Amino acid sequence: MTIHRLDQFVALFLLLFGAYLVWTGLGFGFMQGTTPGAGYFPALAGGVLIVLSAINLVRSLAGLEDLKSRMARRDVVKFIAITAAMLVFVVITPFAGMTIATMLLMLAIGLIIRPSLERAYLVRLGITSIFFSLACLVVFGTLLRVPVPRGIFGL
Repeated sequence: MTIHRLDQFVALFLLLFGAYLVWTGLGFGFMQGTTPGAGYFPALAGGVLIVLSAINLVRSLAGLEDLKSRMARRDVVKFIAITAAMLVFVVITPFAGMTIATMLLMLAIGLIIRPSLERAYLVRLGITSIFFSLACLVVFGTLLRVPVPRGIFGL
C-alpha cells in the first residue's frame, strides 16, 4: 500500500470516527442546564476531527500532499504502538479513571514518539502528563461540572 492510499484511508476512517463521536456525544446530552453535559467534549472533539480529516482527505485526493512513496518500518511500528496505546486507554479508563489513564497515555505516546531515557526529557514528559491531566480534571470535572470517569482511586 502506498503512503497516499494509507493517508486517504486514515483520513476517511478518522472522518467517520469523528461523526461517530458527534453522534454519541449528542446522545449523552450536549448541555445540562447551563453547564456542558457528558456529550459536550466528545461532540466538540468529533466535530474538530471531522473538519481536519475532511481537509486532509481533500488535500490527499487532490494530490497537494508531498509524501514519500513508502513509510519506513519504524514509522509503521510507531503508528501501531500509538493505536494500541489508545485502545488500552479506552479499556483502562473505567477502572483507573480519566485522569490516571490520560497521564499513562501521554507518557506512553511520548515514549513511543521519542524513545529516550534522557533524564531532562523524562522529567518534562512526566510534568506535562501530570499537569495536563490534573488541569483537565479541574476544568472539566470541577469548574464545568462535566461527569468525568473516576476510577478506583477517585481521579
